This record gives sequence, structure tokens and C-alpha cells, in this order.
Amino acid sequence: MTGSSLPPSLPLRALTADGVRPSSSAVSHQIRSLEAGLGIALFERVGRGVELSDDGREFFAGIRDGFEQLRRTTERMARRGRGRRTEVVRVQTPPSFAGRWLLPRLPALLAANPGLDIRVNAERDRHPGDAGFDLTIVYGDARSWARSAQPLLEELLQPLCAPALATGIRTPAELLERPLIGTRGNGLSWAEWFRRHGVEALRPGPAMELDPSDVAIDAAVKGLGIVLESDVLTEEERADGRLVAPLPHYADSTAAYWLLPSGDAGDRAAVGLVRDWLLAEAGR
Repeated sequence: MTGSSLPPSLPLRALTADGVRPSSSAVSHQIRSLEAGLGIALFERVGRGVELSDDGREFFAGIRDGFEQLRRTTERMARRGRGRRTEVVRVQTPPSFAGRWLLPRLPALLAANPGLDIRVNAERDRHPGDAGFDLTIVYGDARSWARSAQPLLEELLQPLCAPALATGIRTPAELLERPLIGTRGNGLSWAEWFRRHGVEALRPGPAMELDPSDVAIDAAVKGLGIVLESDVLTEEERADGRLVAPLPHYADSTAAYWLLPSGDAGDRAAVGLVRDWLLAEAGR
């Protein structure tokens, strides 16, 4: 046995185990091989039994701590591995909601739960509640979803624009003189908003139609016009001042975001964790 060689682990485990002696033939054979390689006798006969020799006791003392360190390190790595076991949760959501509300919040969730793998699908044409999703977020009014889904976020729609376009706007009627941006997917059209606030629209519709809401919001930020949009989807732009509400007292609530039941998948701890996190982030 060369100076850099390591002896077989089986006889070493026999030496380090409490009360274990070289009784089995397999262990006895390997210990004899170890003794031959080391050039020393690890055991000596005492009466009808065997005991560690002086060299054996010294050898045992030297390797015992090493095996204990190996055991502790192995257990620590195993616990770490169990903590990193991946749990996949598939979430279906409207496109603009995914990009503007959900994704900015995900890093904190994932950092706190390193074993979590979130798969977000934001395809517009997917039917809500399609198989293959653990959680589904839908958009609509109470008549459509109140009986089958849990409220997640209530939404207020109001005119929003870049600060430069807000100057001089004091009444809803004055918006007719400004470029308006429409979005078909919203719970409220410009025409309906004007009717609600007692204004007869004298022109057929907004100056431009942009879909989805994400695109319309970006256009408003760039100063292309005034958009009738959600406070949920414009949270960041309003907070940093890129969008302002020229008529802050003319906000309407017509639709909301809802969380569909997760069915059998709801029994999984990871799905329950994400569901509870969504509700907490929404203030529920």
C-alpha cells in the first residue's frame, strides 16, 4: 500500500463502529488484507477473543473523527438536497397581468422557496381552466366569475397619460380634444366611460386601438395619447410618475381578476403555497 493509497472502507467501518469486532468472514478477510498492506497487526488474540492492538487503537483513534465528520457532512448535504427538491407549479394568466403584476413579484417568492419552479402561461387564446395548469387567473366581471372563482384583485379603470398631456384637463369632456388610446380587452370602453360621466362622445372612437393592455400602456408612457387603463396593470408607471391621472376622481370599477379553484392539484403543498402567496400579494 503506497503512502497516497486509502484503505478499503468496509474494514474501517468495522473498526469505527461501536462494539464491532472482526467476526464476519468478509470483514476478517479485509482486515487481514489491511494489516498486510499496513505492515502492522490491528488485532491481537486475548483468550478466546480478539482486541485492538496498540497499533490498532492508534489507528482507530485517527480514523474515528474522520468517519464522524463524513457522516455529519453526508447528512447535511442530504438535508440540503431535500430542501432543493424541485416542485413545479403551472400558472395560467392573462398576458398583461403576467408581465405587469405577476412577474415583478416572482423573484421574492422564488428566493424564499428555492425548490419552487413556476411555469407561467399567458397565451391569449387558451381557455381558462384548461387541463395542465395548477392555478388559473382570469379577468372579468362578477356575473361571469363570482360563482366559480375567488376574488383576487379588484380593478379601477381611469384615464392615464404622460404628465405633459395632463396639463389643462379639468373635466371629462375635455378629453375629447385629446388623442385617446383604446384597448378592446378592457372591462370598460371609452364610449361607455364617457356615458357614465355624462358626456356625449361626438367622435366615433379613440384615435388608436392597441392590444393587449401592455402595448397600450407603453404607448401612453411615450406620450402617444390618453389611455383608459387599470390601476393594477399601471402600478409601476403611476408610482414612478411616468403616468398620471388627469381626472383622479373619475375612476370606475367594472371588472376584476379572479383565482379559479385548483381542483386536485390544490392538495399539493407547492400549489397551496403559491395560491396563498397570490392572495397575500393581492391583500386578501
